[in-house]
Amino acid sequence: MPYAPAQRTGPAYWLRCMIAATLPQDVLPAGVVPIIYLPGISRADIRAIEECPKPLQPLAELQYRGVLWTHKNGRDWTVAGFLQSADGGLGIAVSGDAATREALERALLKLAYEPLARLKKEAPLKAAFFDELLNPDQARRLLLWLNDPEGYSHGLAPAEWYSFCDLCKRKYGFHPVDDGALTAAERLGAAQGAWATVWARYNENPEGYPNLPALLRRARPQLALFDARQPYWPQDTEAAEGDLRAALLALAAASPAAARRGIAHLEAEHGPRRGWIWAKLGQAPLAKALQRLVTLTQATEKPLSGATVGDIATAYTQKGWQADAAALDALAAVEAAEDVAAVKSAIATLYRSWLEGAATALQTAVLGNPAANYAPDGLNRPPPAADAGTCILFSDALRFDAGMKLVAALERRGLSCATGWRLAALPTVTPTAKPAVSPVAGLMTGSREPGLTPVVEATGASSTVAVLRKLLEGAGFQILTGDALGDPHGMAWTELGAIDQYGHEHGWKVAHHLAGELRSLERRIEALLGHGWQRVIVVTDHGWLLLPGGLPKVELPQHLTVLRKGRCAVLKTNAQTDQHTVPWHWDKDVRIAVASGIACYEAGKEYEHGGISPQECIVPVITVSKPVAAAAQEVAVTGVTWKGLRCTVNMTGAGAGMTADIRTKAGNAATSLAAPKPIETGAASLLVPDDDQLETAAFAVVLAADGSLAAQMPTTVGGQM
Repeated sequence: MPYAPAQRTGPAYWLRCMIAATLPQDVLPAGVVPIIYLPGISRADIRAIEECPKPLQPLAELQYRGVLWTHKNGRDWTVAGFLQSADGGLGIAVSGDAATREALERALLKLAYEPLARLKKEAPLKAAFFDELLNPDQARRLLLWLNDPEGYSHGLAPAEWYSFCDLCKRKYGFHPVDDGALTAAERLGAAQGAWATVWARYNENPEGYPNLPALLRRARPQLALFDARQPYWPQDTEAAEGDLRAALLALAAASPAAARRGIAHLEAEHGPRRGWIWAKLGQAPLAKALQRLVTLTQATEKPLSGATVGDIATAYTQKGWQADAAALDALAAVEAAEDVAAVKSAIATLYRSWLEGAATALQTAVLGNPAANYAPDGLNRPPPAADAGTCILFSDALRFDAGMKLVAALERRGLSCATGWRLAALPTVTPTAKPAVSPVAGLMTGSREPGLTPVVEATGASSTVAVLRKLLEGAGFQILTGDALGDPHGMAWTELGAIDQYGHEHGWKVAHHLAGELRSLERRIEALLGHGWQRVIVVTDHGWLLLPGGLPKVELPQHLTVLRKGRCAVLKTNAQTDQHTVPWHWDKDVRIAVASGIACYEAGKEYEHGGISPQECIVPVITVSKPVAAAAQEVAVTGVTWKGLRCTVNMTGAGAGMTADIRTKAGNAATSLAAPKPIETGAASLLVPDDDQLETAAFAVVLAADGSLAAQMPTTVGGQM
């Protein structure tokens, strides 16, 4: 290398001196790890010191004192290899065809300045992408410069920079050097003329230009006092969010009807902001929450009512649950304390009276004669029946609205869901209601001991988790813990979820937590069905009430109770109370007090259950299966592993007579690089005999018995270099 200390380049001996800190000038700071870049030199060139070219010999021994940056297989990185490798590289898919490799080489200098977020979004990267980098659209070039003026200019050759400046002057009316980035940002925010296209381009992918919001903030011109707020400046969105926050807080003093009118006016004013760029960047959470509050106003406009328990259950499962979902969604849209307070204020006004009315309606329908009204024939359905190929998945406190979200997610994944409902056992607490929904409920009865936990009728043992599992095993159920999948030819019971625990501990924040719970259930159900289970039946014990700001408190003296919980209590024999009472599910002689309306026996509760309300009592039963058309497993290549020129192709769903091959063109048998091999136990071993094909882009293909293409996966002969 030429000696150029200012650029820190020079011959090998100079590099050694720099590393040893023996030169008086340009000493490396203490603790800095030096990186030596040797363009055009491979690992093989310095591997054997005695055979190493003399100009490199002073550096060769550093490989034993340092680390060579190579692929995990020991070979030198290729650009495509570094882009694609998930182990030490960027993990970005790149097409393996020759045209893409050539375009990548041409565009390398441009590629180095591309944001990783864009590369991942555009994957798999192909020749057209790299060619566009060499001839990018003008709007994007301008945005890249605005995002990093100094870095972008340093990445251009002098001729390219001159061309860019000339373009800006001719088309956009400013000069990058003479006028600067603030002038350009002000024109971007005006979005007039040619700048309108640039703003539209920014609006397509604002995450790709993370420094632009701060620049736009600085560039905003001074506007007149009553100028309308515009979508171009972050300050305008912040001011609008402040106005919306104040308006939502003010709803605390409004009637439900006035609050509904207020939400409609706020939606007309602030709803359009959900289409602004700042909403995409997460800077308009209240505008997003407002959309859910609009749904809440619509869902609570009419009371949930019915003459019988069945009528109320039908109304709730058809539409009523949408009010609960909207309240949770509005809370999930905000995180900052001041935004949470505003949304809570609106929800309390819109939701509380509707929630109270729904609970009162169900209590009225039940309490005249609980034994007759709550569980007539066919209404309080027995626990789901299970047969071979059925796995019952118990999820604690999967409220009906959460169950409907789970159904929607599963159906998006292509699964079939049959949704039903049942009434939770009273009182709606886990010790009582979980055994009642199990397939072994008939083996249990009430206990005279204080508490709400039934016992095994044959032994008197309390139905703890361990006892319940033992009963299930005795009834022929496999107990699947953790990620276990079991034998899909039998029956199984598995449990997943901690919604109830989180709700009791964190109150309204369960709205944020719920999304993760549902994702876990999705993955678990998919895994079970993928393993071969014919159906998964999702059951739960009870639902819950959630009211931001707290549920009201009602008094029940402690001395009247054997056990008192949030919304229910076991009364002492002959205790007199003005509270509603119902018989215990497991022993009709045990009286249970249930709080009226949505009240609690303890103060300060946002989240609670145990009483009678649609949210607590009407719970989902969801039967999930694969569609009939998908019952036969689809053929798919799941992996290709190379050891030199031999590869193992793994697959699922392969049937009799199928073969595997390696081809440069998946559908053309004439491009085969190996002799096709039959598939045995989901795998085939193939050899590419010509070592000249090393690093050739190819496809691992699975062929049906008639020779047609059943599945394919891109690969590179020899593995990714």
